[in-house]
Amino acid sequence: MKKIILSLFLGILSLFTFASCAKSNTKVISVCASELPHADILNNVCKEELKQKGYELNVKTLDWTIQNSSVASKDYDANYFQHIPYLESSDQKDELVAICKVHYEPLGIYYGKSKKELKDGKSFEICSDTSNAIRALELLKTKGVINELPINEEKNELTFNSSWTDGNVTITLIDEQLLVASMNDYDFALLPCNTAYTGKITSERLVAKEDDSTLVSLKANILAARLKDYQNDLDYKAKIDALADVLLSKKVADYVKEKYLGNITCDESSQIDLRKNIK
Repeated sequence: MKKIILSLFLGILSLFTFASCAKSNTKVISVCASELPHADILNNVCKEELKQKGYELNVKTLDWTIQNSSVASKDYDANYFQHIPYLESSDQKDELVAICKVHYEPLGIYYGKSKKELKDGKSFEICSDTSNAIRALELLKTKGVINELPINEEKNELTFNSSWTDGNVTITLIDEQLLVASMNDYDFALLPCNTAYTGKITSERLVAKEDDSTLVSLKANILAARLKDYQNDLDYKAKIDALADVLLSKKVADYVKEKYLGNITCDESSQIDLRKNIK
């Protein structure tokens, strides 16, 4: 009889403990993210702000290729690493939803040999990987530096190997790791956002950047969460909303501006609340 009573007591205690843990987990927000600037923003701004709201934020840096599946499978509550076009191309596009847009990582044009007007530039270095090279060429065309794009649009690839000349302008492909070191060999360098930041190239050398409002809004990095849980689970919705409120705050915008030397866009053009669109 004593064994039966003991077993019942232990069973009740176990259920109570489980319930307590489940309740406490409603105050824990687990997010997977890319390292820079995503995890940095979460750890150094959001964590303390959420603590004041009664939430504990746990951040895990994960490879971007598995972040959507990790949130969909409920290993994490949300992720922060991608833009909407990427989410819409992923296998989890119907399971996840964009909660808010936060920041945009523009490719910029920085002066190299000496400070001069962009129109006077004759030599330009751009990143050799195809994606950033195409972005760089499109930016140069937008700014009136070149008149045509040496791109095979059907194959989404470049039509030259190492350098290309358009009139008096010569564009040279350089490995991303060498872009900063070779800046002074060219009139201008087109640097991806993280390359400029890690190379300590400040906005004082910035001449122009991807700043079209449509592009910034389209490619701004988002906080993504599970759609059905956000719609049906009030505790889940509350903690995702708490995180979104912080990511949309001026405190985050100010931190990004100061920490990333003006190389990352995080302001009213990129911080966009999408929750009203979720039905």
